[in-house]
Amino acid sequence: MDIHEVFNDSYARCNQHPHFFDIFYNLFCQKDDRFREMFANVDMQKQISMLKASIAIILLAPVSESARESVRFFGKRHGPQGIGVSPLDFETWLDCLMETVNQCDPSYTPEVDHAWRECFRLGLEIMKTECET
Repeated sequence: MDIHEVFNDSYARCNQHPHFFDIFYNLFCQKDDRFREMFANVDMQKQISMLKASIAIILLAPVSESARESVRFFGKRHGPQGIGVSPLDFETWLDCLMETVNQCDPSYTPEVDHAWRECFRLGLEIMKTECET
């Protein structure tokens, strides 16, 4: 099975968990007070909708120039002139996401972990680069 199939199957299982995104944001906000402050007055249902759309765009980055352009835009928006996220924050974000997948995907394995990380690799690299500028 290729990594995209492994990712898609796992993401489908995670989306069946009613609290998948809530668990993710709880874990993420526990990692640093800055993250908790960023989301303090945010409509979390809207934020979750935006995250779902962002995941789709990040996943398309390897095959779509328009998706890469969107990821560049979001990277700049998250950087010093925007939200103030650092490149290392994206590593924390991904680690929290993977911890959430581990909790919510009953078929989680190292292969699933690898598939998620590989599917997000290019998009997150772009985000990190753009948020530095």
